[in-house]
Amino acid sequence: MTSLDAILWGAAALAYGLGDYVTTIVGVRMAGVQEGNPIVRFLSGGDPGPGSFAVLKVVSVVLFVAAYWTLRPTTARLAVPTALTLLGTIVTARNVQIIRRRI
Repeated sequence: MTSLDAILWGAAALAYGLGDYVTTIVGVRMAGVQEGNPIVRFLSGGDPGPGSFAVLKVVSVVLFVAAYWTLRPTTARLAVPTALTLLGTIVTARNVQIIRRRI
């Protein structure tokens, strides 16, 4: 793993892992807010609690890491943590918008 890979995975961990996790848990604890991802809602039996959402996050990250390791070490491989970073940033920003409207 190169230093660029490490930087991208760190950004993915912060945005997709921590940012989405924290803002989702805060958001679904507010009245009238529910998880927007129908797959997460289905797998968690409604709105996710901290434990079930953490498990879903870990499983999804493991799947993305597995996809990363199955690709040859080329620039295409960097698409996996880059996509997670972008997805995490977008979802976290959206969650923050929803939370701010409720405050």
